[in-house]
Amino acid sequence: MNKTISINIGGFVFNIEEDAYQKLFHYLTTIKKNFTEAEEREEIMNDIEARIAEIFQSKLSAAKEVITDKDVDQVIEVMGKPEDYVSEEFAESTNKNSSEKEKTAEQTSQRRFFRDTEDATLGGVCSGLAHYFNIDVAIIRVLFIVFALVGGSAIIVYIVMLIAIPEAKTTNEKLQMKGQSINVESIKEHFNRAKNNIKDNVNNGNFKNIFNDTVSKSVRAGSGLVRVFTKLFAAGLLIFGFFFLILLMIVLFGQSGLLPIVGAEHVENLPTLLGLIYPGESQSTLVFISLIFVTMIPIIGMIVIGTKILFNIKKSFRTINISSSIVWFICVGILVVTGINLGMNLRNQTSVEYAIPFSDSTDVLKIDVSEDIKFSDYISYGDVWNYSELVRLENENIILGYPRLVITQKEDSGLFEIIVYKESNGLSTKDAINKAERIDYKISLTENRLLLPPYFSVPKSDKLRGQCPVVEIKVPKGKQIELGKNIDRIQVSVSGRQNYGSDTFSNTTWFSKGNRLFCLECKTEPRVIHHDHYDDYE
Repeated sequence: MNKTISINIGGFVFNIEEDAYQKLFHYLTTIKKNFTEAEEREEIMNDIEARIAEIFQSKLSAAKEVITDKDVDQVIEVMGKPEDYVSEEFAESTNKNSSEKEKTAEQTSQRRFFRDTEDATLGGVCSGLAHYFNIDVAIIRVLFIVFALVGGSAIIVYIVMLIAIPEAKTTNEKLQMKGQSINVESIKEHFNRAKNNIKDNVNNGNFKNIFNDTVSKSVRAGSGLVRVFTKLFAAGLLIFGFFFLILLMIVLFGQSGLLPIVGAEHVENLPTLLGLIYPGESQSTLVFISLIFVTMIPIIGMIVIGTKILFNIKKSFRTINISSSIVWFICVGILVVTGINLGMNLRNQTSVEYAIPFSDSTDVLKIDVSEDIKFSDYISYGDVWNYSELVRLENENIILGYPRLVITQKEDSGLFEIIVYKESNGLSTKDAINKAERIDYKISLTENRLLLPPYFSVPKSDKLRGQCPVVEIKVPKGKQIELGKNIDRIQVSVSGRQNYGSDTFSNTTWFSKGNRLFCLECKTEPRVIHHDHYDDYE
């Protein structure tokens, strides 16, 4: 049974075994004797104690709550023995008769991101980035200037980083910023180097350092307001991060209706929808997994940053950050490659056509749409999602809405002509033709009455490739067509006039005269589409 003592070192309270405490006390006392100047001694000892506290914290866990003699030995091994780093005054007093001893094993400090105000033009952000990535600070400054001139975004980023990133104030933080080992020797060397720089700046009257000092003082003067703003910024990151995380989980795995095409009455879920778009099952699964990582990694990063700032967590997660960044870029690459592959499957567009025999010499052709038993009231011209609403998966078929009706004028009198075009995209022209031929669109023609379905179907295996049936009616001169009450359940175009918004073709009659079709009942005819997509069928 060992006796333990509670000590406060570096602002942290530790329970330490009595023997270990005696060894640590002797170690710190010996180091302290080597520094003669009071100001130098106090600052260096504070930095040394802060580093020791950091090492002690790494030794403790839920299963180990007491600092042991072995832990103190490891601290001495990392920090170095005090006789190896005696001060210049102490060395001169002993006539410099001590030989240089072999240095203890060094422990490289994990590089952390701080603002370097000692080598700053404004707030030290660029210098801090240069230290973190171990590159020339001039490169970072040039990049900031270029992005600031191009779009101004770099200015906002710089301000945010100036507020969010802490300044390297203590010796430990400055050494960690540069990725240098933290021991007694490095702390002392850094302190001496800082003293020499101050003397040089005073002697040389360096304007840059005076300017930097003025900026630093200004930043410190507003540090209270900055801290409040930083906490609010961190709280905002947390709130928005969790909000977007919940929203993302609902979109990816739920049936909230946020994606109009996904739901119990349409396509079951997002993976199923991706399976209807991408060529193979393995590819759609890979895209879904990539989407999860691409969207979730930035959101989780937002939450982690907010948590660290809000609760002053200084622990670095560099390995996790690098790993997640690599995963994110890999997933983005997968989405790009699969997107290109999907584009290749849509690159060829073609159509197959056939005429419906019509030998009736009637002067009036009545056209209407059958009752919509699949989508009912889903069509609304004022709804931006009206197209995506009209998708439903039934067994091995995809049910789609919005077939098209095109009404044009014939050059001569005679009989009505009814032509059906089935359109589709595909990897090749042959593939597009095969998919077009498999569009199932059943038209009913009885005497002078044409009944069109408000939806059509394609095999699930054909995927969604822009399939659509188009029915063209050519009206001879001197004859007319009557459009029924349900005609607006499909897309209609009458010689360049298309229903849109409040416009409607329901219960209207169109008469072919001269070089155009006239609406007999319309007070104002549906608007004219000057660049008509349906000119191809005239």
